[in-house]
Amino acid sequence: MKEVKQALSQKFQVKDLGELHYFLGVKVVQNQKNRTVWIGQQAYAEDILKKFGMEDAKPVQTPVDTSIKLTPGKSDDACVDQKLFQSAVGSLLYLSIATRPDITYAVSNVAKFCAKPTQQHWLAVKRIFRYLKGTKNYGILYCNDGSCHECVGYSDADWGGDISDRKSTSGYMLQISGAAISWRSKKQTCVALSTAEAEYIAMTSAAQESLWLQQLLTDLKKETVKSMVVYEDNQSAISMAKNPQFHGRSKHIDIKYHFIREQVKSGKVQLSYCQSNDMIADILTKGLSTGQFEKLRLMSGVVPLIES
Repeated sequence: MKEVKQALSQKFQVKDLGELHYFLGVKVVQNQKNRTVWIGQQAYAEDILKKFGMEDAKPVQTPVDTSIKLTPGKSDDACVDQKLFQSAVGSLLYLSIATRPDITYAVSNVAKFCAKPTQQHWLAVKRIFRYLKGTKNYGILYCNDGSCHECVGYSDADWGGDISDRKSTSGYMLQISGAAISWRSKKQTCVALSTAEAEYIAMTSAAQESLWLQQLLTDLKKETVKSMVVYEDNQSAISMAKNPQFHGRSKHIDIKYHFIREQVKSGKVQLSYCQSNDMIADILTKGLSTGQFEKLRLMSGVVPLIES
């Protein structure tokens, strides 16, 4: 670190940085006594709420209304300002990829309609802002309590969740110290013929991210991370990845998705079953009831900041 600072000081004016407090708008709170690190973007959340006139909005408990399924606008639907909609979605995207996995699915869902947003889509965006209004002080808390230093992953899929084209949504989350370090929610590019197939495709994305993190952790720890556990809540998908005898049920799947089999066989990825109620990645694939959403949000490590 001293060498890096010295090299930078030869090119730029540098002061003694001390302990990290802010980085690219992300607040960092380190508690040496409790051995925790909290990261969040409360100031940024307040800024975008004010920017889009939602600072006085009535808060809601979840970012997605489970009673409404968003669909592409029809020719006779009233459209909203496209630039305003895209600006709002873009502002929320930065928040969702940096410190707020709890809104990632909701933001990804509305982002699909940026080309022709309607009033229904705009109401969905406003609901996310209303959720942020009540949770603007939330962020990710990492606890160094010695219970979980290893990186583990969770993979899930919502089969046929998009009612317009019946494509599924993949979601994965990888955690260290009881909180998320990498997550993603994305609609699959092909139509899955079963729940197991949708889950199998989702596991491939989780495996790819796992391998990248294995290399990163190896670089940071200076010791080889040989394998990573990925939790999955579908037994059939696990069997398809582990057992070649299931080839007849999966030979129609695009070759690129069989990447997971090779990684399981080599031992770089270990698949383990997880109960559906405890599948953390479920928060990245669909809208959930308030109770389940709050449970998975806590399991993701997303909590409010409590400064001592």
